[in-house]
Amino acid sequence: MKRPRADPPDGRAATTVASNTFPWQKAGAFAFGMYAITNLLLLNSFHVSELNASLQINGFQTFLRNSITSSTGAGIRGGASSTIGKRNDERRRRVLAAYLEPIDQSDWQIKPLPSRNTTALSLTKHAYPELMSCSKLPEQWPVDEPPTDQDPFLPWIHDVFPTADGTHIQFVAQNRRRCQSGRAFGELKTFLQPNIALFQHVPVKRIGGKDKAEARYRLSTHEEADDDGIETRFICRFSNGEETLSVFNFDYDYHTYRKMYKSTFTEEGFDNHMIWSSQLLFKCPVPADLVETVRSGSSVVDDYATLFVDLVPIRTPPRYGYPTQFLQPRFQDVPKVGADEEFEFDADKEWGSEHTLPRVEDSGRWENIPICKPSLMTYVDTDDDAETSNKVAIRQEKEVEENPDGSEKRWDLIACAWTSASFHTRGERRHITDNVRRLREWAEFHFMTGFDQIIIYDNSAAQDEGDDTLEPVTDLFPGQITRINWPSKVCNNRPGTGDNKGERSSQYAAESSCRLRFGAHANWLGSFDIDEYMAPMGGYNTMTDVLHDLDKEGKKIISFQSMRAWPRIDLLEEPKKFVDSNCPEGCFHPNVREDLTFLQTYNCDQEEPPRKNVMPAEKQIYRPDYVLLHFVHYSTITKVSQLNKKQTKEAGIDWRRGYKERDVKVVDEIKEATMLHSKSVVWDQTRKWEKTCKLNNPVCKVGIPFPEGKHRSKNVLKNEEGFTYNCFVNKKIEEKWVPKLEAALQSRPEAG
Repeated sequence: MKRPRADPPDGRAATTVASNTFPWQKAGAFAFGMYAITNLLLLNSFHVSELNASLQINGFQTFLRNSITSSTGAGIRGGASSTIGKRNDERRRRVLAAYLEPIDQSDWQIKPLPSRNTTALSLTKHAYPELMSCSKLPEQWPVDEPPTDQDPFLPWIHDVFPTADGTHIQFVAQNRRRCQSGRAFGELKTFLQPNIALFQHVPVKRIGGKDKAEARYRLSTHEEADDDGIETRFICRFSNGEETLSVFNFDYDYHTYRKMYKSTFTEEGFDNHMIWSSQLLFKCPVPADLVETVRSGSSVVDDYATLFVDLVPIRTPPRYGYPTQFLQPRFQDVPKVGADEEFEFDADKEWGSEHTLPRVEDSGRWENIPICKPSLMTYVDTDDDAETSNKVAIRQEKEVEENPDGSEKRWDLIACAWTSASFHTRGERRHITDNVRRLREWAEFHFMTGFDQIIIYDNSAAQDEGDDTLEPVTDLFPGQITRINWPSKVCNNRPGTGDNKGERSSQYAAESSCRLRFGAHANWLGSFDIDEYMAPMGGYNTMTDVLHDLDKEGKKIISFQSMRAWPRIDLLEEPKKFVDSNCPEGCFHPNVREDLTFLQTYNCDQEEPPRKNVMPAEKQIYRPDYVLLHFVHYSTITKVSQLNKKQTKEAGIDWRRGYKERDVKVVDEIKEATMLHSKSVVWDQTRKWEKTCKLNNPVCKVGIPFPEGKHRSKNVLKNEEGFTYNCFVNKKIEEKWVPKLEAALQSRPEAG
């Protein structure tokens, strides 16, 4: 039975111009010319060069060119009005655009897969003229209303930037189908299937012209594919006319195999537990004659790109089933799952031997993606002087070369944080508004304990207020904090459990963006929330000292156990009880006093170190040149986990299918370091606190600290007021780090 055509589930039909419905077929050539003019004006706002390339028919080329260049009428660009015939400099500027291609999923049932017969006139163009700045690219990119929702073969891009060495253009995209994974969203998940196909490689072979720039492509077997086409998914066409084929940062199906799962994706869309399928990370190789230009950033003028790349997805159905069914030749030495022929993917049977892809101009695509400067030039070393920029480029190149001792890296240890001035917790249950104050204290503490640089992905603009910002705080730390405005919204802020699991897409993309933009310049990197304090313990005074010693042991990932700390009742503002419809039992706002820090107030862990009953929410500091994908709490994919069987053995490591990371260590909380998790306690968590905090087994969420020298025992200990002791003060934090933090805060100049 044929699967029905997959139109957007909100009732909008995909924009299609089928060959048997063109009105000009009956009306003749002149009607066709008028029809073409109307569509080009309203949908495409073509430049003259685009017209010349697209419409070479019946002598209308001159007529159309003159009509477009003399027009002063309004066109439509992605829903926003625009004027054709603006100033010459405006005309010359390329505009980011998405060309939407109709999708008929019923074709997927035909074997071999039919070739697409789309033409340029079959496509709908959405332009995004608001993207005009390299330094503001993450905030101007159309993340929250992406063309992916109409053409899910277009990746849901959140960020794009050159690698520091100029050899690749890195893309950070998210899996749009994960946003609504519940049972009620079956129709939507069916429509979005093309988005998961992008995670799986396809082999292609060039046909036609000898020059790569003139080539066409056809789907092929691994054996037939060109060397650079064995495992790709996108055609990358650069604005100088050259084309390359994309490469993945790692192979998703192979990792699924190493994690002992039977499939990377399920047709029903119940696969959000496989966290590595949340982020689509891939790169476009830069043509050799452009590498130096990209590396030096010399093509960016006044924060505007003059080099661009088009991204053309190769459109095939997703492969469901065993992850080994179509592994690349480099993985052929690993034992397969489901070795019977029925579980093997036969490219000749599925695609045929003559499945030729349409020309780039006839394909749905992202067009005019700006190629900006490498990230240090864009956000850290922002001097526009050409000579200085060249020196920065030379230093960056040196930094990304292999340095076994890390001596040439810009930073030893950096922190990334996706945060905002205020935010809503998962499920929109609570509104937290103290982050401006928290960020200042958190940043001061971590610079004090050895962090060299903090990268803030400021999500304030995505919150309810919209006009809040963390800039007043980040401006207090010139040269130490880099702030990137990151207004993209979380696509599903529900809890991570239940039927329709939450997907904090903005956070996940920010974490990968930070690692891939800045990790090449650091020996160690960690992504944290600003309520998490990494505190050196024992004889250590900085986190870098801790890391240097663990590095000698060969450790590449350092894990910090997490346990929520309670705010000490004696250090909070005087509880002012209130009663209303939301809290008829009586509550109070557990606010931290202005003369105290969050570090001290929340210095009350539920257990003495080493803690045992920790949450499955650890945080990590890791080698960014070793970890290929980090997902909030876990180093999900590493260089070793992506090795095949032979490579693993050559590295002196025993190979097994079920991969377990060997170069990770959980820090010793007494001798090395600990993490104090000062997650906010809010008013609705103080219901009946005076009663619950006196119970023998309290559910009290405000801290009643044990006196020094007292420990948990079978005999419940209470203070003179009858409150049960429920947490322990960390002595080193209290006696060393709190006074040092207070002194640092006092010495830091205020804003303005």
